[in-house]
Amino acid sequence: MSDLSQSLLKSLNPEQINAVTSTEGYVRVVAGAGSGKTRVLTTRYVYIAKALGVAPSHILSVTFTNKAANEMKKRIRRFMPDEDGGWILTIHGACNKILKEEIHRLHYPSTFMIMDEDDQKSLLKKIYEENGLTLKDHSYKKCLDAIGVYKGKYGYVPYFSDPSGQTAAPGLPRADEKGSYDFVIKKYLELQRRNYFVDFDDLVFFTLEIFDQFPDAKERWQRQFEYIQVDEFQDVSEPEFRLVKTLSLLNKNMFVVGDPDQTIYTWRGADIRIFLDFDKIFNDVTTVVLDRNYRSTPEILSVGNSLIKHNTERLKKDLRAVRKSGIKVHYHHARVRQEECEYIAERVLRLNKEGTPLGDIAVLYRSNYMSRPVEDAFLKYGIPYAIYSGVEFYQRKEIKDCIAYMRMLEFADDLSFERIVNVPARGIGKKRMAAISALAQNEKISLYQAFKRLNASALFEKTGAKKLLNAIEDGRTLAQNADTDICDLLDFMLKKSGYEEYLMLCGDQNRLDNVTELKAAIKDFVDDAGERVTLAEYLAAVALISNADKKDRESCVKLMTVHTAKGLEFPYVFVCSLNEGLFPSVKIENKEEMEEERRVAYVAFTRAQDGLFLSDSDGFDIQTKGRLLPSRFIFNIDDALIKKSGEITDEYLQTALEYIRASEYALSHPTVPDFRAYLGGERVSHPVFGDGTVTGKQSGAYVVKFDNGNIRTISESSGVLKPI
Repeated sequence: MSDLSQSLLKSLNPEQINAVTSTEGYVRVVAGAGSGKTRVLTTRYVYIAKALGVAPSHILSVTFTNKAANEMKKRIRRFMPDEDGGWILTIHGACNKILKEEIHRLHYPSTFMIMDEDDQKSLLKKIYEENGLTLKDHSYKKCLDAIGVYKGKYGYVPYFSDPSGQTAAPGLPRADEKGSYDFVIKKYLELQRRNYFVDFDDLVFFTLEIFDQFPDAKERWQRQFEYIQVDEFQDVSEPEFRLVKTLSLLNKNMFVVGDPDQTIYTWRGADIRIFLDFDKIFNDVTTVVLDRNYRSTPEILSVGNSLIKHNTERLKKDLRAVRKSGIKVHYHHARVRQEECEYIAERVLRLNKEGTPLGDIAVLYRSNYMSRPVEDAFLKYGIPYAIYSGVEFYQRKEIKDCIAYMRMLEFADDLSFERIVNVPARGIGKKRMAAISALAQNEKISLYQAFKRLNASALFEKTGAKKLLNAIEDGRTLAQNADTDICDLLDFMLKKSGYEEYLMLCGDQNRLDNVTELKAAIKDFVDDAGERVTLAEYLAAVALISNADKKDRESCVKLMTVHTAKGLEFPYVFVCSLNEGLFPSVKIENKEEMEEERRVAYVAFTRAQDGLFLSDSDGFDIQTKGRLLPSRFIFNIDDALIKKSGEITDEYLQTALEYIRASEYALSHPTVPDFRAYLGGERVSHPVFGDGTVTGKQSGAYVVKFDNGNIRTISESSGVLKPI
């Protein structure tokens, strides 16, 4: 072995050395959490370039995110200062570079524009406006989902690449029905083709089409990439895998790194079977297992191992700790959510007092709305915190909108009026707002008073002004009643103003969850007061909730979802809201989804380096509309591995175990077909109503548009629908 090779490999363990030096053929590396996979990837890149003498331009290194790609480039430059890392990028970045040189084959210019999600929504908005459609027909989110499903199902690229414009878009039989998904998809494709727009799905599918139709282009790029390595391989989708597989077929060198136990993106197209079956897809696959964990203490790893062994879709392995023993994993059960979050706050303060910087502590939760009670507790205890990849609860748009509606009832101030007057859209745009402002300025009155005066004028005749005025005036009358509950008042305003319907039509469940959580926060505030609370008192309290005095983010406790935390590590981790219906989510409908949810929990646990704290609470939950029960993931952990606190009665424990047993049985024995494909329109048959198409799902029921034109909501538990 050369001096260079020895220098590169000297800091690696035997398994890592095996991975780095396995340069030829198809190699699968099962890299457990904290096992040094990034070090292996970067060292292998340098090893191939320096020790084997392969030009870096012939090494394609695909990562999952731009952040990961930049980190890899940074590490490689320590060994190769002049290396620009031109082919260290995401799969979409690689496709973009290839298309810049090849897309002319599809009669597209190399100056094509890549659309992000906001651009896509702008395109849909244009389609809606031009064709008289509204969000009541389809939300943008569902349309984008439908477009994604369509592009994955049909060979649509020839529609774009035919310069004569004669090729029809395939698979759109209802494209002439103005309100159908097919109609919107067709219009979307037309606008794309006319403007030479490319979205993220197109980057992959255009590249695949070029490789399929032009053998010389395929061979050129196969020769270009003598070595291919793919990070986070457990998260690749079938089209992405098809792409890297095609590129590898000439030189037959592909190195994939990942961990099936951390596959948490199946909702985004990730297919765990690709990693699990890698040795069946290719011949003579070398598999290397990296199971030495350098991140966490043995206590934390034993809990993670104990949890994930309950999954069946995995490659069996137990992570082995390199570090010395530390503190035992702590599980706390609280009586109510508020007490759970105060327990977290108190433990954070204790850790800080013992010398742990606040920036070394993270609180992880399943969904963004779960941050609210944690934030409230931290504000109460004066603990600075920062939300990562999210917005502080009371700063979220929908929460500020709700508060503005309530302020209108108490203050009718200009700021609140400007915020809510056209949300949802009521036709009160710049011209009408200018008229309101002019009257208010001339008469020295508030904007709302001016709005009331102008409401009956011809200028506002064809707008939603009257509906808004009635909602506010009726709400103000209701607010003056001493017996009116603040939560009921918010409910009234959201319904009467049309804001609740607007959120539903937007189809953003996170925003709906946040509004539900605000109602829970109001209830907690009233309960804590122990006496009647006026609207003015509540609004004053909310106004005082501010993060203005927070220190910089690095000296704050980090709050984030588990998905945001993937790939990160923290000395101390708190995982909260470990309750049935919350974590695992109430939306889980089959065994495969529950296994993914368990993998999400595994990712959360393995972020911790020195200390892991798990918590849940009893009580009624406004999100699941039922009693809170401990998560099955707590019971999945060997009892001897965790230190417990908080009181759980035998009756409560028995209730939880019976619920989990029943749930596990139901997940493993589905009796009703799952038609969740509101996206493409699953065809079903009903014994009375005949044949129809599933258009959506809500509150445990399927919304079906039958061929006779009738729309019916059919309970999912009835079992009467049959797939055609």
